[in-house]
Amino acid sequence: MIYCYLFEAKSIQQYLFRSGKLKDVIAASERLDQLIDSNETSVLNHVLRNAQLSSDLLDSIQAESSDCIHFLRCKGGAFYSYCEKEAPLLALRSLWTLTVQQLFPSLDFTDALTGKATLIDALDMAHQQLATDRNSPIIKFPIANTISERYQRSGKVAVPSSIKGQENNLDLDTDNHRHAYESQDMKHAAALQNRFTPESLRGKIHYPVDIENEFQKSPKANASNQVATRDIALIHIDGNGLGILLMGLKDALKGKTTAEYQYAFREFSQALNTATEKAAQKATQWLAENATYEYKGKSFLPMRPIVLGGDDLTLLCRADLALDFSQIFCIEFKKESEIALKAVSEKYNLPTYLTASGGILYNKAGHPFTNSLHLVEALCAHAKKLTKSVATIEHPVGPAALAFYRISNTVSTSFTAAFKQSQQFLLADNNSIDMGASAYFVEDNYSNSLHNLTAIAKLCREKNAVISMAKWRQMATLLAQGDLAEAKALFNRATSLVTDTRSITSLTEKLNTLLGCTQGNGWYVKEGEQLHCIINDLLIVDHFRPVLPDEIKGENNE
Repeated sequence: MIYCYLFEAKSIQQYLFRSGKLKDVIAASERLDQLIDSNETSVLNHVLRNAQLSSDLLDSIQAESSDCIHFLRCKGGAFYSYCEKEAPLLALRSLWTLTVQQLFPSLDFTDALTGKATLIDALDMAHQQLATDRNSPIIKFPIANTISERYQRSGKVAVPSSIKGQENNLDLDTDNHRHAYESQDMKHAAALQNRFTPESLRGKIHYPVDIENEFQKSPKANASNQVATRDIALIHIDGNGLGILLMGLKDALKGKTTAEYQYAFREFSQALNTATEKAAQKATQWLAENATYEYKGKSFLPMRPIVLGGDDLTLLCRADLALDFSQIFCIEFKKESEIALKAVSEKYNLPTYLTASGGILYNKAGHPFTNSLHLVEALCAHAKKLTKSVATIEHPVGPAALAFYRISNTVSTSFTAAFKQSQQFLLADNNSIDMGASAYFVEDNYSNSLHNLTAIAKLCREKNAVISMAKWRQMATLLAQGDLAEAKALFNRATSLVTDTRSITSLTEKLNTLLGCTQGNGWYVKEGEQLHCIINDLLIVDHFRPVLPDEIKGENNE
């Protein structure tokens, strides 16, 4: 008989952003990062040690024993374990859930304990229980009556602060975060930050906490788009093809021994985590080479790590650098996953790599990020939809894609509603027009790629451009007013004044390629009663083009 115990933290992103203060987000993310891991400092290891339970958490090749708890996965807010006896898992479940509720009182989680004749059957039953529990509403009884004081940021009951000089109306979770933030000096050094930071830069660079003051808002030079550096981007990227690869691994392990099954899944989990960390460090290295700045005698990067676990990444970044950072991460994640998963892929005939897709939400620095979280998650889902649209049986893991959106005020509606309100307009002939696609592939070998979009934006920034960025803005204004005829006339007048027909042909060909049509109207395509163009995406890419040292030098030379 094999017994399985599975645990997963739920709604981690919502939990992190609950109070809306960045230092609480930082402390919560660092504390959760220490919760589950295969190292000596993790909370999971402390629980196992204090309960005097034998396990292979730290050593996957520990000698077999009937009461030893074996781990298949122990990263990213979740762990899967099994044992030949039920008693050790019952003890682990009792002490573990108590510990989680004490350290993170309002964190939602789901767990399952099952037993079957084989490990595969026990895991299947446990996953079914997790899915059922995950989709079931949780009824929570209030732990305070109606006249109790409540913390205004979260609505939770207030408790006396454990830190001298702090406000006294914090909820228990926030008080735990603040205490850890102060006592463990999370502002300057912590485990999550180090996982983002390349080894050669650890201890040399820092990450800002105060967005209003510590984030570098503009470079010293008079860059033409330095206003964009005053905004902040929230980035959320998630891996593609993980479920496909896990299902393939599971099928390949049918008939294998329990030890082989455990070792393969443990190896896969560690390889995936390694690939994610290395990709994040490569992107951080690029940022360090191009955007390091001095603040109060220390070197800072204009980004703030929030989540890095499994195949997930979440961070805040200076707006003009967000698109390049995200593209570098996606490109490097594919490369690093191919390296890390090579042994597992070859042994079990699985896809040789994974990709990642994500969303970038451009905010004003002073906007509350609590309301931005659901939008960036929806953007990530929008990008994943584009990824899945080109996946095939021969290539089940789709290419990386990124979706981006800009908000100028706080938004509490869904992404679909926000997109419809800001980028879909009714025209005079009762047709409607979409002002942008918002999602593009990262790889250059697709027509609707970010490379093609940025190439058009660069072409339109040139001095003798066929259509300047100012003209695109005028056309966007006319379309928002429903005047398609005047927008077309403006485009035609601009092109008629250009004597170099090759430049006109080049621009229209690039636009049609990006729009996915062979014969279009130069800048939009019509599908039934719906028109599509990419004007809004062009304007966003142009507005948030990166301010890099080379660009600053070029402007100074001029």
